[in-house]
Amino acid sequence: MRTRRILAIVLAIITLPFLLLGLIDPLEGGISLLVAVVLGVVVWAVARVPMPKLLWISLIATVVVGAVTLGMAMLTLEEATGAATATNPILPVVGFVWLWRVGVLVVLVGAVVYVVRLFRSLREPLSPAEEVIP
Repeated sequence: MRTRRILAIVLAIITLPFLLLGLIDPLEGGISLLVAVVLGVVVWAVARVPMPKLLWISLIATVVVGAVTLGMAMLTLEEATGAATATNPILPVVGFVWLWRVGVLVVLVGAVVYVVRLFRSLREPLSPAEEVIP
């Protein structure tokens, strides 16, 4: 079990740069965040240490914000006709991009908390079922 947790810690540390790349924006950073989600699920499956609520709730919320942002950006695309408009249709998208960046930062904090939790799980004594008898 200790080997699995060490492997999970290594994978969790590898996941952190993908989360940092997720700060770019929902289009380019969204792909990086999805890679981080897949790696995070692998880490959780290997370590069997529960994820903090800060991590998984903020992760779900950030993915939803990214999907809404991409949807809004696609709906507000206009062809350049030269006609002036009084409002800027892309302004709400910019707000959602900043909300995305805040969400990714919260996910990053949750990931660091999870890595600390993984390190602390190494100190726990093995249960009788996990002990290997030579």
